[in-house]
Amino acid sequence: MKNTVLLIFMFICLNVSFAQNTISYTLNHTPNSKKITIELAFDTTSTDTLKLVIPRSAPGTYELTNYIAFISNVNGYTTSGKILKGVVGDGSFFFFKEKNEVLKKISYEVDINKMEMTLLGSFASSKIRDNYLGILGYAVFGFIEGFENESIVLKVHTHKDWSIFSTLKPSVQRNKGTELYKVDNFALLADSQLLLGDAVQVYQVSDSKIPLFVAVYSETTINIEEIGRRGLLSLKKLTEYFGYVPMPHYTLCYEFLNPVSEMHNYGFSMEHLNSMTSSLNVSKAILEPNDKAIGGIIHHMAHSWLPLRSFGTGYKPFEWQTAPIIETIWLNEGFIWYISYYHILDNKAVLQFFKRTINQAPKYIQDKSLKELSVLGSTQYSLDFRIGKNLFSRGALLAHDLDHLIQKETNGQKSFRDAILGLLKWTEENNKAFKYDEIEAIMSEYTGVDLSSVWHKWQKPLKN
Repeated sequence: MKNTVLLIFMFICLNVSFAQNTISYTLNHTPNSKKITIELAFDTTSTDTLKLVIPRSAPGTYELTNYIAFISNVNGYTTSGKILKGVVGDGSFFFFKEKNEVLKKISYEVDINKMEMTLLGSFASSKIRDNYLGILGYAVFGFIEGFENESIVLKVHTHKDWSIFSTLKPSVQRNKGTELYKVDNFALLADSQLLLGDAVQVYQVSDSKIPLFVAVYSETTINIEEIGRRGLLSLKKLTEYFGYVPMPHYTLCYEFLNPVSEMHNYGFSMEHLNSMTSSLNVSKAILEPNDKAIGGIIHHMAHSWLPLRSFGTGYKPFEWQTAPIIETIWLNEGFIWYISYYHILDNKAVLQFFKRTINQAPKYIQDKSLKELSVLGSTQYSLDFRIGKNLFSRGALLAHDLDHLIQKETNGQKSFRDAILGLLKWTEENNKAFKYDEIEAIMSEYTGVDLSSVWHKWQKPLKN
């Protein structure tokens, strides 16, 4: 009897503990509104310490985006029934001036229309159109500072006739009006995408090693099955290269849009842990089969291996309040460019593009070491895309030289692939970011080749 009572008591304690460590997020979308409302319900927290942080960046964006500019009507709800007004702090956060108050919930509005009109890069913005609401997690969801690692329950409420799709739990069977998701932490919520509305098409690709989905909003005619075919072909080629698939499922999220102004640009895509997003002009609509047009998919899908699952300091854990200083953008981008285009797509001529890029770089870029250029690219990778192109070009040429040395020293028994798999294996075993001065040693260990000469050569400025 005592053991039974003890077990019941432990069960209750565990459930209470789980409830206390779970934050409830609710996304409310009212039909015909250009805004959404986000609510966070949590364990009671004092206004003396509470900060509602709004992300300024996300892994792989390499830029600062002032998402807080699209947020208004921040309210805090106390246990005594008061409603307090949030105040913008001296960073990307809101706080409450009232002292010694206890909050249990916060709500705020996000102006999606203003976001799309203001942010000229289509890849950076959530969007709202007729019968469509497309959400980038990090563009709308904030978090309570210190609660980033708490588990989350996300509730979505929208028009009763609107279907709801999320990369968190992709399925062709979509609920309408209301949906519920469970997420392990804020980083996974921020990394996710939501596509709401009857204008969203969803297609599951058959014969895939993992569940593979395509989710599309288009303002022109598209061939969703062709997008899926390209996605499957890309996944097969990447699986053949890496030897395994780390993603439990994968979604290709596409938007084909009529430009909202001549100033807006469409074409950049973004990688995510288990998905990719691509916002394109309607002129780029995918219709006909084309095996040569899969470079973008391969590149962004390959990021699910590196750096999303093997990464240097600064990439993870991520500093959401700023664009963190990342010293390894050349690795994140350049190594994947090399794998994607030189090896998987067998485009050997791409080396000439890389060489031409670095040879024609302006002096301020050529004068910087690899690490210095990456630090600069942490906030300006695409703002001045000469920085971005030089980063991935130098990284790709470094990868090529490493590949040549590894194959030479091992008589073709090993290659750059073994160096990449070594980085992935190291991260899996150590469960942390590798430091800058650990990278060469890790690759040398897993290939059995001393790579220090090539490594040091590429660390220097191009011109002294």
